[in-house]
Amino acid sequence: MKLKYFVFLLLAFMRNKHVIAQIDEVAAEEKVKNAICLDGLSIEQVLIDKFHSRSQRDLGWQVFKEQDQYDVERAFLMSKSMQLRFRWHVNAEGVISPDAGRAESLCIKAE
Repeated sequence: MKLKYFVFLLLAFMRNKHVIAQIDEVAAEEKVKNAICLDGLSIEQVLIDKFHSRSQRDLGWQVFKEQDQYDVERAFLMSKSMQLRFRWHVNAEGVISPDAGRAESLCIKAE
């Protein structure tokens, strides 16, 4: 009887841990999408405006777990062999930082 109870609690804990991880990934993605970027627009809105009128294929958002942070990425297919990727890091406290110059330059006004 005790073994059944222990197995039940273990399975419930593992299930809840998986749900929490999914919620964290979703929260990290939403945090990046909704971050204010340029002229009061969110990162997602700037990306839509920038690539909506062109013929690039939108590959969508992806989230990767990297140690104690999440990497949130948006990719576009420019040609058959070239992808354009924008990536941000979201740490455990929810602080967003661009991964490279491409993500950083997205929210800088061109002069």
